[in-house]
Amino acid sequence: MVVGLRQFTARVGSGAGEPVLDTDKGEELVHVQPSVSVSLGNRAPESPGTLYITTRQVAWLSDLDGAKGYAVDFLSL
Repeated sequence: MVVGLRQFTARVGSGAGEPVLDTDKGEELVHVQPSVSVSLGNRAPESPGTLYITTRQVAWLSDLDGAKGYAVDFLSL
């Protein structure tokens, strides 16, 4: 896995919901970009998902596989 990148699959509700945010620490959703594919290293691009930009992190969640997602904190960017 890429340095700073972590697996992230916590979603609100069931299915392809939005990511769970740390609202107790002031995290807010800033932008949502649908139909985004990510490619890590030399691997083939993942199936399209949704990119979520919050006040603390960038998270990508697969639209097809609820157990697949990645996030990186802004301190790691």
